Amino acid sequence: MDNIIEKIYNGSLQPDAYINPQDPEYRKLTKQTSNLMEECRKRFSENDFRFIEGIIDLYGKTYSMHSTASFVHGFKIGALMMIEVFNVKEQA
Repeated sequence: MDNIIEKIYNGSLQPDAYINPQDPEYRKLTKQTSNLMEECRKRFSENDFRFIEGIIDLYGKTYSMHSTASFVHGFKIGALMMIEVFNVKEQA
């Protein structure tokens, strides 16, 4: 089994692929979103619907960028905490 550093280097470490939100509200909101998208598909012209999809795609990309930045920031904080813990001199 590869170690974590090797997985990061090889690009095989993808924690977001295993995330399954446990909040019951998540599934409810996902269903509502799907229903609203289907309603938009029926209600609007094909061009208008594509326009709406474009906006949603852009939002998804910006949200993904924000999530990535948050993950990296959290990882850095964790690493800094480890450095701080290991650098603390034992006090007797």
